[in-house]
Amino acid sequence: MASRSYTEQTIKQLFGSAAGRCAFRSCRRKLIYPATEQSSTTIVGDIAHIVAFSNDGPRADSTVSDKERNSFENLLLLCAACHRLVDGQPADYPDEVLRAMKTEHLDWVDGNLENKMSDIKFPELEVVCRRLISSELADSTALNSLPPREKISLNDLGPSSSKKITMGLMQAPLVAEYLQSMVTHVDPDFPPRLIAGFRDEYDRHRSTGVKGDGLFLLMESFAAGGSADFERHAAGLAVLAHLFQVCDIFETAS
Repeated sequence: MASRSYTEQTIKQLFGSAAGRCAFRSCRRKLIYPATEQSSTTIVGDIAHIVAFSNDGPRADSTVSDKERNSFENLLLLCAACHRLVDGQPADYPDEVLRAMKTEHLDWVDGNLENKMSDIKFPELEVVCRRLISSELADSTALNSLPPREKISLNDLGPSSSKKITMGLMQAPLVAEYLQSMVTHVDPDFPPRLIAGFRDEYDRHRSTGVKGDGLFLLMESFAAGGSADFERHAAGLAVLAHLFQVCDIFETAS
């Protein structure tokens, strides 16, 4: 029997898309606790299977391959208590209920991100950008190399990614203002090093064959820093959307 092994990309997609929260609609507790001066980051979430991992598990389906069972589409992020509940009462939580729960949770995350987008200020951008910058400088890149809609199509991004980009671009002027303030008052090389940090992460995942919405979700998770706080997540999405619009982190030519 295959092992319960998940790729780095799958884990990041799962936690990032769920905003580090339990997907059970009456729970949605934070599952990521940031590091403190005394302790490292602690994750209290479980990776639950919609179709069971084993053929004798809850919601088992022998026609589903091992690869499909461990894929992002078949996984749900839950706290330990909710995980035990859905697996302990599979007749009440069949696969179609869990898939609907996942979709509902992703919509809930989007709604919270949109609500928090207007609250972003320089301090939130400072926290996000300082963590993402690289020690290297990015090569110069042309601004507005493609209109966003054309770039979305070229990168095979679907409605979910397109919605996130549109949402993040609500704060594009603020991100541009923040980056200009860093150039003027703090560090003239700040934007190129920020771009380099994103480009390194993009190239690392792209080299493994990930693309489309999966790749965008990985970049969104990277920008959010694995945080379960919507303010941090919204700030990261705003930075990612701005860089998507003005530079060549994503593909700009076929």
